[in-house]
Amino acid sequence: MRRRKKRNNLLKYILIFIVPIILCVGGYFIYDHFIREQGIPSVNQLIKDKKDSGFSDKDQNKIDVSNYVNELPMYREQYGNQFIMGKLQIPNLNIDTLVVRANNNEYFLNYNLYGQWDGLGVPFFDYRNQDLNTNQQINIYGHNTQRQEFYSQLPFTNLEAYVDEAIFNNYKEVYLSIDERQIEYEVVAIKIITGDDNEHMKVIFKNDADFLQHMNKLLSNALYKSENASFTAYDHVLVLQVCHYNPMGSYLLVICKEKK
Repeated sequence: MRRRKKRNNLLKYILIFIVPIILCVGGYFIYDHFIREQGIPSVNQLIKDKKDSGFSDKDQNKIDVSNYVNELPMYREQYGNQFIMGKLQIPNLNIDTLVVRANNNEYFLNYNLYGQWDGLGVPFFDYRNQDLNTNQQINIYGHNTQRQEFYSQLPFTNLEAYVDEAIFNNYKEVYLSIDERQIEYEVVAIKIITGDDNEHMKVIFKNDADFLQHMNKLLSNALYKSENASFTAYDHVLVLQVCHYNPMGSYLLVICKEKK
C-alpha cells in the first residue's frame, strides 16, 4: 500500500513538472510553424528590416530643447482630443508620436487620437503620472506587432531595435515634450521581462530610499546597461514599455534617465 502511494506521488510530480515543459516546447514549435506559414517576420528579421529601411545616423537629428515651442494645444484642437499630454521623439529610430493619458491604463489600448475605436491604439502615459513636470518616474506604453503592414502605424515597434547592442550603444537620445517644457533623456538600460516581474509599474514612491531601492530592482537583470545607469534621489526616469516576442508574452523596457 505504501509503495503504491509512493508511485502515485512520483507520477503526480512527473505530471506537474514534465507536462508543462512538453506543452511549452510543443507550443513553441506550433507557433514557429504558424509564423512561417503566415509570413510573419521574427524579431531578428524585424530589426534587420528596420535597419535596412534606414535609421538615422547617430550624430544627426538631435533636438535643441532650449528652443522649445509648445505645440500640444494645437494638436488637441486638431484632433479634438484633450487627452493629448505629450509628444515622444527618438529621432535616430524614426519615432515621433503624440502620447495621451486617460483615467486608466486600458482605454487607449483600443482607441485612436480621434477618440474612435481602433485596435492599434495609441501610445499613452500611465494614468498615475498626473504631474508630468515633476513625476520622478514616467511610464509610456505602446502596442507592438510582427506584421509588417502595421509597422508605420505602431511607432513603438521601432523600440525592438534596441535588442541589437549596437543600436543601444549608439542611439541614446530620447525627447519628451510636455506643456511645461521639453525633456531630454538618455537611454541607459534595456530589459526584457516575463512572468510577474512588474517592478517598472511602480511610479509612486514613499521617499528617496524607496525610489533608490526601486531603481536597483528595475535595473537588475538588464539585457544591456550603460555606465551611466546609476541613479540618485534627484534623478528622474522614463520607462517605455512595448510587447516583445522572444520569449512570447514578454515585454521590452527601454529605461531612460533625464539629462541634467
